[in-house]
Amino acid sequence: MAKLIKGRVAVANTWMLAGTPGAEGATHLILPLAEYIKAIEAGEPADRRAPLLRADNHDIAPLAPYLARVPLVAVDFTSTGDGRGFTQARLLRQRLGYTGELRAVGKIRADQMYFLARCGFDAFDLLDDEDVATAVAQLDRFSVAYQSGSGSLANPRQRFGA
Repeated sequence: MAKLIKGRVAVANTWMLAGTPGAEGATHLILPLAEYIKAIEAGEPADRRAPLLRADNHDIAPLAPYLARVPLVAVDFTSTGDGRGFTQARLLRQRLGYTGELRAVGKIRADQMYFLARCGFDAFDLLDDEDVATAVAQLDRFSVAYQSGSGSLANPRQRFGA
């Protein structure tokens, strides 16, 4: 079972990914984007359904009309070397103005925490073999940044004006 960090603390996960063991009876489901849109259009409760963006589907435009009522957006990292989820986070935060929970799921490693937070992620679903304390410590990995960021968890001084 993965470890969920919200902000800077480990918390219980009340959301289940659709299709995982135990998701059949879950009240709060994270659905692939197309299924999420169908569920909301069918009248399912918007506060108990959330979209899952996959790295191989980087077009987030279909999600834009629903963002005002989305409690969380999960971005699935299919490999530790895939950077498309970072781009999706920046687009959600900066271009679309999403202010809700932005959760990184999938193959998330502690050494990525700082960079995920700088892109706007505020919740992290770590792999089982990752240590929570080590992952949280990574949010303070650097004290100065050369570029502006979208997140507030790892928000060091700017080297040059934002």
